[in-house]
Amino acid sequence: MAAIEPTTNNVPVSKSGTGIVEYLQGVRAELKKAEWPSREELIRLTQVVLFLLFVTALFCGSLDGILSVITHNLFTRK
Repeated sequence: MAAIEPTTNNVPVSKSGTGIVEYLQGVRAELKKAEWPSREELIRLTQVVLFLLFVTALFCGSLDGILSVITHNLFTRK
C-alpha cells in the first residue's frame, strides 16, 4: 500500500496587501481584453431590455389583477 502524502494548499501566499493589488491589476488586464459594444449597439440592446421589462411587467400585472379578481370572487361568495 502506498503512503499517503500530505496535500499542500496551492493557493499562492503573498505579502500583506500586495494580493489585492495584484488581483486588481489582473482584473484591469482582463477588462482591456474584453470586446465592448459600440455606443449604437449599447443603446439598441438597452432599448430591447427596457421593452422586454415593460412587457414582462405588463404581463405580471395583468395576471396579478386577473388572479386577484378570481380569488376575491371565490372567497366572498354569498
